[in-house]
Amino acid sequence: MRFMLNFVNTSRVFITFLVVFTCFTACNKQYNAKDQISEGIIQYDITYSNRSGQNFPFQLLPKVMELKFNENYSSYTLEDRLGLFSISNILDFGRCQHITLIKVFDKKYVYKGKKGEVSVLFDSSVNYEMKYLEDTARLVGYLCKTANIRDTQSMKNFEILYSHAIGSNKPNANTPYEPIEGMLLDFRLVLKNLEMHLKAKSVEQKNIRDNAFEVPKEYKEISRKKMEEILTTILP
Repeated sequence: MRFMLNFVNTSRVFITFLVVFTCFTACNKQYNAKDQISEGIIQYDITYSNRSGQNFPFQLLPKVMELKFNENYSSYTLEDRLGLFSISNILDFGRCQHITLIKVFDKKYVYKGKKGEVSVLFDSSVNYEMKYLEDTARLVGYLCKTANIRDTQSMKNFEILYSHAIGSNKPNANTPYEPIEGMLLDFRLVLKNLEMHLKAKSVEQKNIRDNAFEVPKEYKEISRKKMEEILTTILP
């Protein structure tokens, strides 16, 4: 009889252990799936500052930027409110190459940058001094590190948030943020005379195949100079 009671008690303890262990494992897996992704889509809200002081209809500019990424590529796309133009930038991690695509009305152009060349969308004169901070924060559910950035051209200071839990370790190749080894979730970007503040509003884990980053055949290849001229006509 005593043997049976001991057996029952031992069985209860064992079953309880299994339930607790199973719950812990399941919760832990769910947490890891949430906090570490290698491919997906990020949506950013955009606000603008005009460095030139010229009058410009900011209400027509894109309010959202979409970034797609996997282990081999990333790309972001900006489209104006009326659908008159769109700008995309593809980064090939393996080749360390930026590819810029612009659609203006029915005209479609592409510039394929050289290896290691700064994207045509970035102001090459912009230089950032970076100070890594100990502070951390959570944005759209992801743990982020912070850095203080000093724009040596405008002498402005601002903070950025970036996360090692999303995407490639070096998603910022050939940009002013190249030393940052993490996905930018709250940062600033200068396009010509426009200063953009981008802040992530959602992160979706999703399988993104490499062919999603292929350049459509209807895009005409042009020179960097020509691409810069087109950018000047559509941006202040």
